[in-house]
Amino acid sequence: MYEVICETGFCATHVLTRGGKPIEPRHGHDWRVEAAAGADELDDTGLALDFERLRHVLVEIAHRYHYKDLNEHPDFENRSPSAEVVARHFFDELQRLLGPEGRLLKWVRVYEAPGCSAVYAVR
Repeated sequence: MYEVICETGFCATHVLTRGGKPIEPRHGHDWRVEAAAGADELDDTGLALDFERLRHVLVEIAHRYHYKDLNEHPDFENRSPSAEVVARHFFDELQRLLGPEGRLLKWVRVYEAPGCSAVYAVR
């Protein structure tokens, strides 16, 4: 299997909630997001998926949250924006925006801080 990985980042605040109530102080992160797509075979140009296509869509999604409070963003309404939730959201949005190529998406990893990440992957 071939795998291509792109990454981007954004700065945003959040607070984890339980039952809609904060369970920690509001704080910020320099989030980093990696996304991987894979294919068993390469296309006629020798690509599993064009890096620039994957990167463009990943950056487009991340831009929505740059310098924002995730708890106040409609995309996370009624959800506690944990790294796990953010990873799943990025995965779903990448799949949707990539169109037919979205089937190649394998996983998304979100780093809240260096050495601390969450992954959402297809099985």
